[in-house]
Amino acid sequence: MSPTILALVVTHNRKNLLKECLNCLLGQNHPVDRILVIDNASTDGTQGMVAQQFPQVEYVRLSENLGAAGGFHHGLAIARELDYDWIWLLDDDAHPKPDSLQKLVNGLERALCLGKTPDLLLSHLVWLDGRTHPMGIPWPDLRRPLLLLRAWKHRLVPIRFGTYASMLVSQVAARKYPLPTKEYFLWNDDLEYSGRILRRGLGFLVKDSLVVHKTRNPFSSAISSTDEQFYLEARNRAWLVRSDAFGPLGKAFWVLNSLGVFLARLRVRGWRGIHIIAKGWLEGFRNPPPANH
Repeated sequence: MSPTILALVVTHNRKNLLKECLNCLLGQNHPVDRILVIDNASTDGTQGMVAQQFPQVEYVRLSENLGAAGGFHHGLAIARELDYDWIWLLDDDAHPKPDSLQKLVNGLERALCLGKTPDLLLSHLVWLDGRTHPMGIPWPDLRRPLLLLRAWKHRLVPIRFGTYASMLVSQVAARKYPLPTKEYFLWNDDLEYSGRILRRGLGFLVKDSLVVHKTRNPFSSAISSTDEQFYLEARNRAWLVRSDAFGPLGKAFWVLNSLGVFLARLRVRGWRGIHIIAKGWLEGFRNPPPANH
């Protein structure tokens, strides 16, 4: 029996990207059973566009911009109370190919043939020019070397974390684990949420499920962001390091990864950028976000 799937899209002031995303969802070879849009208080006419052009889409407008983290927190709180087998999480700039969802469902079937029931599946993200998107490369699950070898033959890769750009989460996992930590607001909340599920659960990258992630550039937008925004990047990375979503190996990875991001930021901003990095990093260790229950 084919699994039932709810697509959840979070948006803010990008109605043209959202329009393209919704058209992609409605054009899937494997139909989406329901589409839910969480709008972070957009002021660009998003509400009217959805009402006029996509009356079949369920639309929820938040009273204020809670960021991507708050949007997915709110959306998953709704979705996990509904009767669907899987929840397909997407950014508004993540545009699936017509067969993306079908490939994810096929990947689920291949995982079950391996004798494994996944909690989470990811699509392979590509940029506008078709190359693999550097921001969307998930970390392989090195704790399972034998499964890595077996899964490769089935065009699957066991993974340790992933992004919201195209993340299929089982309803069982959505109900079992806490909601995304809304205090992250922007950046890295998806890594923490998926990492928390996959610390004890199981997830796969489905290599032949392609989704175009239409970011402005193929690298982290945080590098060239404002100081106010990069403060969140630095703080949230400290939260990642101290999160129980990752063990010692994962924490070491995020420390080294963060060092690389901070050095890239300093190349752009010069040494005057060190203040924001230090402020966010130290704040993240001093004051962790509230626990989700």
